Amino acid sequence: MTILYIDSTYDISVGILDEKLGWKFLNTFSGQKASSVLQKETHKILDEFGLKITDLKAVVTVAGPGFYTGLRLSEGFADVLSFNGLKHFSFYSHTIPWLLDYEQGVWLTKAYRGEYFFHHWDSQSSKNELVLLKDLTSYLENLKEQKLFIHSDVAIDEHIKKSGFVFTSTKDLLGLSPNIIFNKVLKSSSKVESFYFRAPEDEFKANP
Repeated sequence: MTILYIDSTYDISVGILDEKLGWKFLNTFSGQKASSVLQKETHKILDEFGLKITDLKAVVTVAGPGFYTGLRLSEGFADVLSFNGLKHFSFYSHTIPWLLDYEQGVWLTKAYRGEYFFHHWDSQSSKNELVLLKDLTSYLENLKEQKLFIHSDVAIDEHIKKSGFVFTSTKDLLGLSPNIIFNKVLKSSSKVESFYFRAPEDEFKANP
């Protein structure tokens, strides 16, 4: 089973997974307009491996957390591929540690508009919070005993970097352990709803 992987939560990441769910290819395209990259690079990668869209069995996308525009890009492309008979699976980037059996931790990312998104989980429950920049330092101070995760360096800013905390990248974990993660994603047989930081009407509202 050859699978296409797409993450458009920040930069565009495109990957090809082989039948054993190991990486045949994985690359991130930074600093380019997402809409001009995704389709072009996907077809280029498939050509390099002698594959056609019809050779793929499924597409797996990261469904957030993220912004409306970025998530709709990969979602829309995956929907087009679904018309060609590909199954579409998706998962959230903040669930990567959980999929790798980290029993508790905190995953964070910048959400722009002066806010930061935090996902907390343990063996009993989970919760999500948006934290204002003015409250960030004190909020992080309360997390000293926690294992902290980010998706990648581009998903945080200088305020988080200056905090002095050590973060584990879920993007790196995905690169190192695709078999474990994607086995569980595919066994779930599900496509989750896109997870936006805010509702679209709030996302595009002008700053006061």
